[in-house]
Formats: sequence, structure tokens, C-alpha cells
Amino acid sequence: MRTLLLAGALDDAANLGNDLNKLLITVVMGLGVTLATIVAWRTTKSIVAAFMAALGGVALWYVVSNAAAFRDSIGEDIAPGGGTAAPHAVVRVEPSRDAA
Repeated sequence: MRTLLLAGALDDAANLGNDLNKLLITVVMGLGVTLATIVAWRTTKSIVAAFMAALGGVALWYVVSNAAAFRDSIGEDIAPGGGTAAPHAVVRVEPSRDAA
């Protein structure tokens, strides 16, 4: 009986965490898009610049909201700094003693 109750509590906590994550993404990204559009309009007084700011913000919002789908479509984890860097070597060159 205790195991079943604990599993239900863990399920509720996970669902609450997911709902909170969705809420934060919606609120933060919505404010970001709105502020970027307002700032672009106020600084340039251009409808085109404001539209492009809104379009860029919405595109970023879409990518953030669907990051898991992008990760799964690639088949690997997207991790900060997780790129594969080319191998490199450090060579120390000492000045020639004959040049002095």
C-alpha cells in the first residue's frame, strides 16, 4: 500500500513539474517576444523591424517549446558544449639561440 501511495505522489510531483515548466516557458517567452517587439518599434519606428523582431521571437519560442522533439529527431542529446571538436596539438617553439 505504501509503494502505491508513493508512486502516486511521485507521479503528481512530476506532473506538477512539467506543468510549471510549460507555464514558465509560456510566460517568459511571451514577455520576451513582447518586449523585443516593443523595443524594436520604439527604437526604429519601423513596422518591418517590429515584425521581424516578433517573427524571430516566435521562431525562438517554437524551438524552445519543441526542444525535446528536435533532440529526438536527431537521435542524440543536445548538451551545451557537447559538440565534437577537431583534435588539436599545442607546439611550443623556443627562440633560436643563434639569432641573438
